[in-house]
Amino acid sequence: MFRTILGRVLLLSLVALFFPSPAHSYDLKPIVIQLAPSGAGAAQSVVITNTHTQPIAIEVRTFKRAQNPDGTDSLTAEDDDLLVTPPQMVIGPKSSQSFKVRWVGDARPEQELAYRLVTTQLPIKFKQEETSDVSMNVNMTYRYEAALYIVPPQSTPSARLVSVAPFTDNEGKNWLEAKIVSEGTRRAILDKASLVITPKNGGAPVTMTGERTALLVNLNILVGNERIVRLPWPDEIPLGPVTGELRTDYVVFD
Repeated sequence: MFRTILGRVLLLSLVALFFPSPAHSYDLKPIVIQLAPSGAGAAQSVVITNTHTQPIAIEVRTFKRAQNPDGTDSLTAEDDDLLVTPPQMVIGPKSSQSFKVRWVGDARPEQELAYRLVTTQLPIKFKQEETSDVSMNVNMTYRYEAALYIVPPQSTPSARLVSVAPFTDNEGKNWLEAKIVSEGTRRAILDKASLVITPKNGGAPVTMTGERTALLVNLNILVGNERIVRLPWPDEIPLGPVTGELRTDYVVFD
């Protein structure tokens, strides 16, 4: 019995050694893609590198992207306005292959359009040597999600604080719940953001910066979307109704 258990442990250890986590099976570059709506900039090559010792099969798909208030994505398949060639490929061990993504939609969009380019490693079975006691099959898959944007010329970011309010969680901790909307023509990536909070019942305003607004650093809000962020309640203000003002610069990628 002991030898059987020991053998199984050794076999599982060997599987982990020779068939590592799929997180290391391939790389995708770049992971942020910006395309112009027309002209030469409407297409870009993307490179997949197989870092594994086995061939991998990859499928590439594109999805229209919207944001939920908590920052998670809501994806809808996009098969008309973005063209991927080739959409499927087999890449040899320690090799690279490129594919091209091209925008074929509206050549004059009024605002930036957001998508996800998703590469999925299709299942490949690696079968270990069978013994009388144990046989092992390992399915290894991995998925990358790159950000893809269609960026019209002269598009600009703009974000506005919609509301601020106190929020108390189930553990009795008090938070400042801030709702921020992106109302420009380009995604708003907040930079050096601060909040000026003023009690509605009177009292001096408090400017929140640094660690107190850490969750606002590089906060990415897609055009027309709203994000809800909970920050520590400022101790200088009694818990109650407040007003707020967002002051921020923006990170803009050319």
